[in-house]
Amino acid sequence: MSHSIRFVVAILSLASSAIAQSVPPTIGSQAPAPESGYVSPGRYVNAFFGFSLTLPPTEGIRDLTLPSRDEYHFLYGAQVNLNGLTALTMTARPASNASREDARKAVAGPEGSNPKPITIGGKEFWKGASQKKSSAGKMQTVRYAAAINGYVLEIVLLSFDSELTKQLQQSIESITFFDPTKAAEIAGPSSVLSPAAAALQAPVSHIGQLDPGGISGDVYSNEMLGFSYQFPHGWSITDKATQQKVVETGHQAAWGDSPTAAREHEEAEKCERTLLWANEYPEGTKTEGVNSLVVVSAFDPGCLRGFKFPASLDDKESIKLAAQQILGTFAGTPYFDKSRNSLTAFAALGHLILDISSEPVVNMPGQKEPLRIFTSLDITELRGYLVMWMFMSGTQSDLQAIKNTKIQFAPAAAEPTQKTAR
Repeated sequence: MSHSIRFVVAILSLASSAIAQSVPPTIGSQAPAPESGYVSPGRYVNAFFGFSLTLPPTEGIRDLTLPSRDEYHFLYGAQVNLNGLTALTMTARPASNASREDARKAVAGPEGSNPKPITIGGKEFWKGASQKKSSAGKMQTVRYAAAINGYVLEIVLLSFDSELTKQLQQSIESITFFDPTKAAEIAGPSSVLSPAAAALQAPVSHIGQLDPGGISGDVYSNEMLGFSYQFPHGWSITDKATQQKVVETGHQAAWGDSPTAAREHEEAEKCERTLLWANEYPEGTKTEGVNSLVVVSAFDPGCLRGFKFPASLDDKESIKLAAQQILGTFAGTPYFDKSRNSLTAFAALGHLILDISSEPVVNMPGQKEPLRIFTSLDITELRGYLVMWMFMSGTQSDLQAIKNTKIQFAPAAAEPTQKTAR
């Protein structure tokens, strides 16, 4: 798989999932559900049961998100691949007249562990532990359960790292409970909605209704979105089947078997459609360096909670906020170098466009030396969708040549058009 494909997989997977998480927290006016909660670095706060969990300062720990299924409400999860996989999950299931016996049975689990009562935050929990040897090592399983407000709250810790298991047990057994109405206050202004809470408020995406457009010669056009784009002459078009194959391969190479990354990838597919994928050389034929490419994608803005595209070049605050949200999408990744990126806003035929350019240095598998990639994202709003052009190459001059290709917009009805030089 070429380096350019590996890179674009990361960009497309992140672009529609991470922006949506960079919004101020609010549960909304509706009654909280068990999934309602907030996260901040190293901390989870549940707004339904009213408790707070502080995680140990472990490098590489990230949220683990799974869907709620049947009677089980998935509240929160965390995982880390340090000395083997470690995963922590919190769920709740309704139980008529939930009792301590219901909680004890939940802890006993399929391993048949011998649960013991333990007090956490002033509430009675049951705790059970077991371990199992496998080819990957010794896996420890620790379960906690309590009957609270008609639900059985369950916390499960699976880990191949004995030291991290001890730290996480201490964190779980240090959980504090409080009045649920104070959850937002306790979470603090720097927190955001937890993935499970955000999923409750996520609107339905209409990306499936979008016309995919078509290609004639070197021109891609989309009447529904009202634009056409002339990509470099002689470039190779990557078909949908190949796109799907390289995306799946690239996802595996970038994140392995991470359940969280898999969920983010699935969410991205619900909100994003790749309209054009063109490489300088056919996919798979250039294995060294960067196979220059252009990818044109459309995003359903309904999926990007809290994101507002600027109305004009005079709207400096909105431009600044949108830029912060877009750049925040790539925070903590190697795909945008903070010391080598720039953002500009310009107008073309009446459309405001945000341009983000960067020169990240990325370590690629099979490459002896780090690889510098020159990339640029142009983002605009067209007829209710966000449209993004991603240009990528191995040199600045090649990148500029690609960006000089022609983009044309259909005139907006009853509105004068203008063209501003880039």
